[in-house]
Amino acid sequence: MKTLLLILFLGLSTGSLFAQIPEGFLGEWEGSGSLMGNEATFEMNWNLVLGNQFIKLTFSNAIINSTFKMDAHAYFQLVEDKSIKGYWFDSRGISFPLLGTIEGEALTTEWGSPDIEQGRTVYTLIEHDFISVKDFVLKNNEYSLFAEATYQRKNN
Repeated sequence: MKTLLLILFLGLSTGSLFAQIPEGFLGEWEGSGSLMGNEATFEMNWNLVLGNQFIKLTFSNAIINSTFKMDAHAYFQLVEDKSIKGYWFDSRGISFPLLGTIEGEALTTEWGSPDIEQGRTVYTLIEHDFISVKDFVLKNNEYSLFAEATYQRKNN
């Protein structure tokens, strides 16, 4: 599934993304938490790419003591004040659109499509070195939590 993992910060050609998105999201992160009711590990990396026009999220999760592992990439772009759009691609062979909003230190993304799967991911910068991520899947018109993790910034 997708612990989507998606937070963005980009500037349009002459604008500053950082005026819109919490700069603290950029960088490498390691996390632990739960995925589909199992203990899991998580990694994510947020980078400005392609002339700082997009934010790239590289993501992976793995269930502890299992062979389950998923890798994903997402690309985001600021479309207007406090709004983003993008696309998600993962190792399951699935891709889908992302739409999001930024409020303070939180990024909320709505992802998927009715014919594949749909959900919501909320990224919240807790402190400079911690991010909380909660992933929900939409089933029967209700959001159910399927993954939750706390990430800590990697020291590079």
